[in-house]
Order: sequence, then C-alpha cells, then structure tokens
Amino acid sequence: MAAVALGLCAFAACGKKGPPLAPLRFVPLPVTDVKARRSGHEVRLQFVLPTANVEGPGPVALDRLEVFAVTVAAESANPPNRDLLTSRYLVGTIPVKPPRKEGEPEPTAEGATDQRPAAGDVTSFVEELNEAKLKPQITTPAPPEVVPPAATGAAAPATAAAPANEPAVVRRVYAVRGLTRGGRPGQPSARVILPLVELPLAPDAVAVKFTETAVTVSWTAPAAANPAAAAPVFNIYRPGASAPLNPVLLTSPAFERTGVAFGTEECFVVRTAVVIGTVSLESLPSAAQCVTPSDIFAPAAPKGLSAVGSAGTISLIWEANTESDIAGYLILRGEVPGDTLQALTATPIRETTYQDTTVKSGVRYGYVVVAVDRATPPNTSPQSARVEESAR
Repeated sequence: MAAVALGLCAFAACGKKGPPLAPLRFVPLPVTDVKARRSGHEVRLQFVLPTANVEGPGPVALDRLEVFAVTVAAESANPPNRDLLTSRYLVGTIPVKPPRKEGEPEPTAEGATDQRPAAGDVTSFVEELNEAKLKPQITTPAPPEVVPPAATGAAAPATAAAPANEPAVVRRVYAVRGLTRGGRPGQPSARVILPLVELPLAPDAVAVKFTETAVTVSWTAPAAANPAAAAPVFNIYRPGASAPLNPVLLTSPAFERTGVAFGTEECFVVRTAVVIGTVSLESLPSAAQCVTPSDIFAPAAPKGLSAVGSAGTISLIWEANTESDIAGYLILRGEVPGDTLQALTATPIRETTYQDTTVKSGVRYGYVVVAVDRATPPNTSPQSARVEESAR
C-alpha cells in the first residue's frame, strides 16, 4: 500500500509547486466608433473610450490616449503600426479620468469641474492642418505588387500606389491608442484615412427668416464640379462652434429651428459636406447671416363675445386668449346703425368681462373686443365678432 501511495504521489506531484504564473498585465481595449470630420483646415476625430481591458477583471486600466497621424503620398503605401505608432507621428495626448472606486463618494462640486473624459465617454481630438501637415511625410513608392508567375509574354506587374480599398491620393492616416498609468500600450484603434482632396465649395445666398415659433435658414447649394457626383449634404453651425446644430446631415438646403427669442440676435453659417465612409469633408463656412427676431405677430381675435342688457348697463363677457404674452383687451363701441367704433377703455384691461354703464336707455349699441400683447410696440388682434344690445 505504501508503494501505491508513493506512486500516486509521484504521479500527482504531491507537495511540489510549479513555476509561478506571470502577473496579469492589464491593458485597455481599443477605442471604438472612430470618425473624422474635416471642416476647412480643422480635423476633428471623435471616438468612444473603452470600458474594459483586453483580458482580466476590474476597471479599465486607461490613463491616457495617444493620437497618431501621418501624411502619405499618393504613390506610397500606408505605414504599418510599428512605424505609425511612434513618437515621430504622435500629434496629441488626451488625459483620461480614472474610474471611481467601489464605495468612493460622488465627486464634489470642485471635482465635477474635471473635464477629462472617462471610460465609455464619447470624446474628440482636434488637429489644425497647416502647410507642414498637408505635405506628405511618407513618400517612398509602394513596392511592386506580388502576383503569381504568369504565362510567357505577360505584362509586368504594376506598382501599387496604395493597398486595395484605400484611395490613391495624398491622405492623412490617424490611429488612437490607450495607455495604462505605467505606460503599457493597449490595442490601437481602427485607422481613419482622411483624403487630402479639394474641399467642396461653400453654400451661397444664405438667408435667415423667423416666424412666431421658429427660425428658418435657407441657402443655395454650390454647383457640383462633377455632375455625376452624389448630391451634396450640409451642416449648419453657430459661427465659431465645433458641433453642428443639425443632429443629422441635411439633404436639402433648408433648416428650421423651433423656438424664438425675440430681441436676441442669432447668427448662422452653413458648410457643404461630402461623406466618404467614416470621414466627412466640409467646405469652408459660408458668410455668416444674422437676424434679430422681433415680435410682430398679433394675437388671435377674442372669441365668444356676448352682451346682456339691464337697467342702465350692458354687460359684456368673452373667452380669454391663450397666448402667453397677452397684456389685456380693449372694448370698442358704436351706436346702431353705424360703423364707427370708439374705444371705451384707454388702456387694456386684464379681465374678460366689462360693464358699460355709460349707455342710454333704449339706444342700441354694437360692441367688439380686441386683444393686445406686450410687444414694443404692442400688436393688436383683429376684432372679435360684433354683438349688439341695448339697455332698459
């Protein structure tokens, strides 16, 4: 039995420890949903920060993001990651807010001012394209395409200006990578390839109008350089703003924004856009057009006017207007027959009833009511339906 036990112990390596396991070295997953928008000379990258590590539990080990970019000549191949993700092509770093630990209290008002993005946030990086960045940094021609041997007399293989599915134009290649607090790099993002082509022309004849409830911007689309090109789309901005007012690209040359602030100037610019995959190329902005809406809109005519005669008095009652800026009502009266009406009240009254005690017994009177708002100058509604009555 002892021999059997010894054999089993030897087989199972009883009491013997194996080599120690290497500690887990967490690195973040790549950022996702990477998009780029070029607006004139500005490029804005947008992406979503990861919320987990490549492997292992716990909060994402993400301390900062690095953004890399390089301009590649039309006849050159895009660089592999080992060449792109180097300090030579590092164009920016984005600090990331550390995850809140379990049991950690909510941030104070002072801590709430921390503008760093956190895991899972959508964030942006902006790069200004100057003359140096528009000039290709990689100019080595791509190597000849490797093809299987062909029959005798076949033409020599051509040189590939760019890998398949990539534009054979000067282009700027972007990638984003997360780093841990200790500087360990995570997986790089999918690349964004921005063609450095001629931008579309800006819209023309921008006009801004307003109604009582909305502001409308219209414009003329620029003539297409290529008649076969897709119809242009548009974005509308406040001058100097980075985010468009429209949540989705506009396919027609008009935009309506509900809500009007009377007396407040509003200005708008419009950009033409061309969409290529995850990249949007925008024109320079149109000339800014501004408008200061004013309240020139009269209230509706009061409804439901009725009159009741009694001894020495004619009593009027009507329905209240529903507009929010009603200052009051004016009552107009005239003798019947006759079309001349004169105001009985020098200033608007707030009530929706009125007793006319200046009437003469047996004389028939005609009445109308008009609503007046609080605009400067005030707007007066059309007259209500006319009623006639006499006092006893």
